[in-house]
Amino acid sequence: MKRKIISVVLFFSLMIGILILGFAGIEATDSYRQLLDIQIFRDTPLNGWADSGGNELETDNGTLPMDWNEMYNDLPSLRINVTEEVTSGWWVSSSAINNWCTIDLSQYIESGYLEFNIKGEKGGETFLVGARDEVKERAGLPQELELLESISEYCEVTTKWQSVKIPLKDIMDSEKGFEAEKAKSIIFAKETSDPMKVWINNVRITSKDDEKSAPAIKVNQVGFIPNGDKYALVTGFAEELEADEGSIFYVKNSSDDKVVYEGSLELISEFEAIDSGEKILKADFTELTKEGVYYISVDSVEENSPAFSIEEGVYSDILIDTSRYYYYQRQGIDLEEKYANYYSRSDLTPEDKQAVFATGTKEPIDVTKGWYDAGDSGKYVNAGATAVSDLLWAYEMFPDQFGDNHLNIPESNNGIPDILDEIRWELEWMLKMQDSNSGGFYPRVQYQGEQRVIMDQNGCTTDDTASAIGALGHAYVVYKDFDESFANECLESAKKGWVFLQNNQYNIASPDGPYTVYNDKADRLWASSSLFRATGESEYNDYFRENYKDFEYAFTDQYSYAHSWGNMWLTAYLCYLASDNADKDIVNWTENMFDKWLDKTIETVENNPWNNVVMSGNYFWGINMQILNTSMDAYIGSQLLGKYDEKVEEIAYNALNWILGTNPLRYSFVSGYGEDCTTEIFSEIYDSDGKEGIPNGYMPGGPNVYQGAGLSNFAAKCYSMSNGDWETNEHTIYWNSPLVFMSAFGNSK
Repeated sequence: MKRKIISVVLFFSLMIGILILGFAGIEATDSYRQLLDIQIFRDTPLNGWADSGGNELETDNGTLPMDWNEMYNDLPSLRINVTEEVTSGWWVSSSAINNWCTIDLSQYIESGYLEFNIKGEKGGETFLVGARDEVKERAGLPQELELLESISEYCEVTTKWQSVKIPLKDIMDSEKGFEAEKAKSIIFAKETSDPMKVWINNVRITSKDDEKSAPAIKVNQVGFIPNGDKYALVTGFAEELEADEGSIFYVKNSSDDKVVYEGSLELISEFEAIDSGEKILKADFTELTKEGVYYISVDSVEENSPAFSIEEGVYSDILIDTSRYYYYQRQGIDLEEKYANYYSRSDLTPEDKQAVFATGTKEPIDVTKGWYDAGDSGKYVNAGATAVSDLLWAYEMFPDQFGDNHLNIPESNNGIPDILDEIRWELEWMLKMQDSNSGGFYPRVQYQGEQRVIMDQNGCTTDDTASAIGALGHAYVVYKDFDESFANECLESAKKGWVFLQNNQYNIASPDGPYTVYNDKADRLWASSSLFRATGESEYNDYFRENYKDFEYAFTDQYSYAHSWGNMWLTAYLCYLASDNADKDIVNWTENMFDKWLDKTIETVENNPWNNVVMSGNYFWGINMQILNTSMDAYIGSQLLGKYDEKVEEIAYNALNWILGTNPLRYSFVSGYGEDCTTEIFSEIYDSDGKEGIPNGYMPGGPNVYQGAGLSNFAAKCYSMSNGDWETNEHTIYWNSPLVFMSAFGNSK
C-alpha cells in the first residue's frame, strides 16, 4: 500500500505541505458545508483502466487517452475512440472515484449527479454510463456490482459540446442492490458494436446538499475511572445545534433512566473551522464518581449519547482484546477455535517455510512466525520492531497489567506473561531475517506473484538492521528475567547487527515498496541507546554521545510528534534515559529538550477544542497512531525523569477519549468497543474469510486529510468506515501497539 512507501523525509515534507496548502479553515458562509465536488477527471491522466476484447478501444497506458486538442472550458478531454466494429463483445472504461478505495456517497444520492461535458465526432453516438461498488462479502450478489444506463436517456450526443447531468439515484440505486456507502468507480461501456468517437471532460460528482454532522453528543464509549476527569463534547453545525452555553445536560442511569448528575454546558468554540466546522460545547461531569453504566442527554438535542461506564478497571477488557489482536495477526500457525473462537483459520501462508530470495542467489529458508503487518500479508522488520518496542514499553511501565493466562493464547500457563509470549512470536521471526555472515537484516517478506519472497535486491538494509537492533536490545532487558537463553540470543543478534551498521556507514534502503527508508540516522541512534541500555558498553555510549544532538530540532519543531517506524528518534532518548550509568550531561540535555517538547505538546492539546495533540488540520495517514504515540512517549519520558503530573495524565486520557468516541465523527475507532464503533477494517484476512465482522480490538488509522481529502470539507472527518478504504480504514501492528500501551495506562489507574 502507498502508506508504506512514504520515506521519512517525504513524511515530514507531507506534514508541512498539508498545513501550508491544505486545511487552513473556512468561513461560515451559506455554502461552507456544501458537499464537495468529487473530481473524477479534470486535467491530469485518468486514474482508471480501459480495455476491449479485441483491441477495438483506443487506450493509452491502460486507460482512456487524454486529448489536449479537444478542449472545453480550457480543460482537456478524455477520448473514447472505438476504432472498429466491436466483434469481441465488449469494451469498458473504469475510472476510480477515490484512488480505487471505496467511498461513502450516501449523502450525495438524494440530490447528487454525475456531471460531465460531451461531444461526438458525428453525433448520435451512444454508450452505457454508470457506477460500480465493491462489497467484500455481499450475500447473494457479486463482490462488485455495476448499474448502467444509456447516455441516450440523458442527452442526444451532437458534434457540439453540451453538459450532461445523470442523477446518482439512477446509477446507484439501493433497490437494485447498489451500496452507495461503498462506491468505487464510474463506468463507460459498450452499448452497440458500432465504431464511434466521443470526447468527455470535467467528469465529477456533485450535490447542492449540505454535509451532515454526526449525532451531537460525543463521549468516550468505553468510559471513565471513578476518580478521573470525565467529559463529553456536544457539537454540531451551528445552524442546526440547538444546545448553547448554559444549556442543561443530564447524566442518566442506563438501567432506569434516572438522572444521577446534571450540569451546564460550557462553550469551547463558536465555530471550529478546520477539523469539524462545528460549534463545540463541553459537558463536564468529573464530580460523578459512582460506578455504573450511564448515558448523557440534553433537552434540546434529539439523540442521547452512546452508553459508557464509570468503574475501576474500565479498560480491562479493551486491554485484553487490543493485546489479543496480535494473536489474530500471527503467521506460521493455525489459529484454533479454542483460542481464536469464531475467527479460527488455517495458516494463510505456509509457503513461508520455504521462502525464496528475490535475487535467487541463495537457497530458500524458513521465515515462519511473526505477525502480518496490516491489511496485507507482508511481514516487515522495521514496522515489526516498532510494534515490539511499544509493547515492551507497555510491559515495563505497567507489568501488573500483564499476566500469564491473560490472553488465552497457546503459550498461556507457561509461567511467562502472555504479552511476552506474543512478542516473542514476532522476535523469533525477526531473528530468522538476519544474515548469518554480515549480521544485517533483510527488510521484508511478501508475495511476489504466487511466491513468498524475501526482498534482498539491495542485500541487507541499514534501517531494518538498526530497527531490529533496537527491538532486540530492548528484548534482552525484559526477557533476561524470564528466559536467559533467549535473551542472550536476542542480544548477540543485536550486537552482530551493530557490526553490520559499522561496516555500512551510509544508508542502504530496501527495494522500493513498503517501509522503504532513505535516512536511517534516527534508527541508528535508537540502536545505539538500546544496546547501551542492554550492555553498558562504551562503544554504544560513544556513538550516542557523538550523535545525540542531531535530533535537537525534532523536540521543538511544531510538526514533529513522537516516534514512528523508520523514525524512532524519541524512543532512542527514552532508551538512553532508562540506561544505567548514562552520561549526566546527555541526560541533562535530554531533560531540557524533553521539557520543551512536552510543553509544546501540552500547549497543542490545550489549544485544540477536540483535546488531542493534532495541529489543526494536520490529520495524515495513521493519525490515530500519533495521537496515541505522543501521549505514550509523554508518559514514559515524564516517568523516567520523575516529572509525571496531572498535565501528562490529561494528555493520556484525552487521547483515549478521542479514540473511543469524543471526536467529530462520534465514532469509537476500536472494534467491539462502543455502540458506534469500527465493525469492518481493510484486511485481506477478513475480506474473504466468509465470516461476519472482525475480532474485537482492531483500530484503523483514522482521518486522513491528504489522501482522503474528498471525504469531507473538514479535516477530522476525512474518514471512511469501509473495508474497501486502505487510506483511512486499514490497521497495522504498530498502530495497535500504542493502543495496548494506553489501555494498560488507563487500566492501571
